[in-house]
Amino acid sequence: MDPRYQWPQGYPNNQYGAPPQTNGYHANGYPIQYQQQQQPLQQMPQGYPQSQPFQGQPRVVIPPRANQTYPQTHDDPRIQPQPRPGQPQVMIPTARPQGYIPQVQNQRIRQVQVPVQRPVQRTSNGASRNEVTAGQPRQAQTPVQRTQSLQQQTTPRPQQRTPSLPTSNQSRAPLQPQATPTQTRPLHSSPSQHPNSSPYAVSSQKSHPKVVIKQSTPHSTPNASNQQNGAPSKALPEDLTVLLLAAADEYINAARGLGARVAPVQSQADRQQYYQLMAAGLGCMEAVLKKFNQSPREEAKLRLRYASLLVEETDNHAEIDAVLAKGIALCDRSRLLDLKYSMHHLQARYQFQSNHRAALKALDKPIQDAETLQHISWVYAFRFLKLSLALQVPGRPEIATALQQLRAITSHAERRGDRAIYVTSSTFEAMVHLRSSGSDHIEHAQRAIAAARSQQLQLSAKQLGSIATLIDCIDIACTLRRGGQDEEKMLALQQKVDKEPVPHDGTFGVLIENNAEGGVSISSTGGIFRRAQDGRDELSLAWLPKKDLNMLAYYLSGLMSLNKHKGLSYLQEGFKLTQDALQRHPSRAMSLTASITQNNWLTLLDWQLRFTLGLVTSSWQHEDRPVARKHLRALQKSIGSEPFTSEVHGRLSSYLAGILDQTNGNFDSALSIYGSDDFALPAPGVHTNNLITDLAILAAMNRLLILRDPMHPEHFLTGILFTQLQPLCNDHPNQYINLAFRIVTAITQSDVPLNRQKTLMHTSTSTSQQLGNLQFMTMCLSYVTARFFWDTVSEQALRGTRASRQIANKSESKLWKAVASGICMNGFSKNGFPNDAQAARTAFLEMKDQLPPPFTGGVPVAQDQQLLGTEIF
Repeated sequence: MDPRYQWPQGYPNNQYGAPPQTNGYHANGYPIQYQQQQQPLQQMPQGYPQSQPFQGQPRVVIPPRANQTYPQTHDDPRIQPQPRPGQPQVMIPTARPQGYIPQVQNQRIRQVQVPVQRPVQRTSNGASRNEVTAGQPRQAQTPVQRTQSLQQQTTPRPQQRTPSLPTSNQSRAPLQPQATPTQTRPLHSSPSQHPNSSPYAVSSQKSHPKVVIKQSTPHSTPNASNQQNGAPSKALPEDLTVLLLAAADEYINAARGLGARVAPVQSQADRQQYYQLMAAGLGCMEAVLKKFNQSPREEAKLRLRYASLLVEETDNHAEIDAVLAKGIALCDRSRLLDLKYSMHHLQARYQFQSNHRAALKALDKPIQDAETLQHISWVYAFRFLKLSLALQVPGRPEIATALQQLRAITSHAERRGDRAIYVTSSTFEAMVHLRSSGSDHIEHAQRAIAAARSQQLQLSAKQLGSIATLIDCIDIACTLRRGGQDEEKMLALQQKVDKEPVPHDGTFGVLIENNAEGGVSISSTGGIFRRAQDGRDELSLAWLPKKDLNMLAYYLSGLMSLNKHKGLSYLQEGFKLTQDALQRHPSRAMSLTASITQNNWLTLLDWQLRFTLGLVTSSWQHEDRPVARKHLRALQKSIGSEPFTSEVHGRLSSYLAGILDQTNGNFDSALSIYGSDDFALPAPGVHTNNLITDLAILAAMNRLLILRDPMHPEHFLTGILFTQLQPLCNDHPNQYINLAFRIVTAITQSDVPLNRQKTLMHTSTSTSQQLGNLQFMTMCLSYVTARFFWDTVSEQALRGTRASRQIANKSESKLWKAVASGICMNGFSKNGFPNDAQAARTAFLEMKDQLPPPFTGGVPVAQDQQLLGTEIF
């Protein structure tokens, strides 16, 4: 009721005369007999009846039609209990009496649209209507639109009205609300009505009933109060998973940004902050998985990401197993093959951390399933993973398992025409052969490289990624293992590193040209696959970032050019880059585990560069003993700490210490190092081609050079050492080791026939010239001249003398310059060239003062000539 309307006052004691009804109804739409049956209710002090329903909730009131007649009901209506105050009023039709048989009616669906508007009406003074009407609740009228009934129902439906509400069909003037309204009783509704809807009658007139919804009071509904006050609170997002996952991304990104800084410094405070951020991100993901329902694909994707973070960042094995098991079961139920394969891929990587054999065995089933379903892209992924894990087995790599996987990949690639996969498989096969210990492993590796290069020219650099650079690196490694040098290969590697783009994180894709997978998507694989620009699939692989690859190129170039001056320059530049990289933080965000792994790799490369520089600077060609000692101290200091826990690093540092002692004349200390158990030769019949065996061979040959003096107390060991070395060195694939053993054999074995000695030295000289090793050439020519032409007066003796001095001057070794000068001094004096002999003597004395005292022994020059000519080895 609108309080602004001047309503007429009622009669005293609620007695007034009813106006005449034009439609034939009695007052309030009920017969007189029906109203007489109702008993007046007890009046409350507030003016409301005792059973009056609470007016704070909406009610549906349908007024009668002007031309509609209602028959009198013969059933005695039952009074339903009124709802409790403060709750919405729902009108429920009374139950039908027993034995009642409803008539068959034509059922039809009624479409009701109820747009509810709840305006707040205010008076002229700004107060709301609730405040003006002294407790009267607000009412909002909402029209109801219905379709016209095509057929009248057989049973008419009586209507319930509230006399105190004005309707559009009433012709009388509106009245004030009665002090004692009569109690209304709901009548029976037809059986077709819904129990929760209000009864209504079908009419063919154009006038429509109205729905009046009463608003709740401010104290019963807080939201209504907020709307009335005009200060609605900020609504939460419809899906809280978006908020939680966004928070998880922020936490994880913040932790990844901190991870690159934590790894080099190893700060405990930074580590704690990193772990707190990562734990917060993982907690948000866990909350979404446990408390929210998602679609099967979205849940499986979240479980895959959550499990991958747990594997990378934590050691919670029980949680990882549970998440992966639930994820795989979900993918099985929902037939999400791509996510199922991805979880098996992650599960194998996680299982490999604790049990290598079980992880390799667990990959057999997904490989078999993928091959059965002809999901060849996943066959490539699983077999490459098994290859990678097999090569990571410590101690004894699974070479046979790795080669088996590569042969299967090559077979699929050839049959389907996946050329990039074929090149990648051949490249990895060359790497596996290079790591093996077979006698012909280098030949197998070079054949695999040739197979890869046969298809490499047909593909672009983008289709292969970093595989082309990896081929060049493996090819250079094969050349170094054979003891050769190839400047063209070195230049090709440098050009690829400088010109070809390399991802900053080292991740690249290998194109799968024919990837018809029968409907299996690769959109959610956790980084195993990715989509190329042309829409085809690419297998994601990871190698070295751009800067790390540049350092590796300097290291390989230095090893390839050790016989030249620029070899030392390459090594020094690479060492400078590694030192700078270890001091600065990476610019890209990464996890703490990835940052530690990269930092360990840089530390290992820096260690190898130090070791190589120590060897080079300790040699007589690039003599710089203080620098060599500095590198040795740094290497020895790092032994035992991460990542230098392998026995190889300890043996390398010990070998460098022995080399420094030998070049400084500390022969007893060098013999104690070379004769230790670290450099014990393998048992007879055991052929191993690895770094430890090669170090033992080199240490044994150095012992032979020291013990060849007949006056040495351990001279008797020369025969034993030679017997042990002979089967290991004769068929050794490295030409340097084979050449060094031939030179040592000719020098140390006095019982070797003269012709055999000449043959050995001639072959050694030719091989040294082919390799470009000036030090070996100087040794061969000096020994041949001193051994066969020391007391000979001939043109051949003069040519040998001049050749040895010329090669020694090119080598820039002070020791061998002194040896060649002593040989020339003797040869020129006996062949009638006193001036040349005097010049050679001056050069000899100059070089002699720069040699360590043990090499001269303080003996006279005449005897020193014989010592330098024949006894220096």
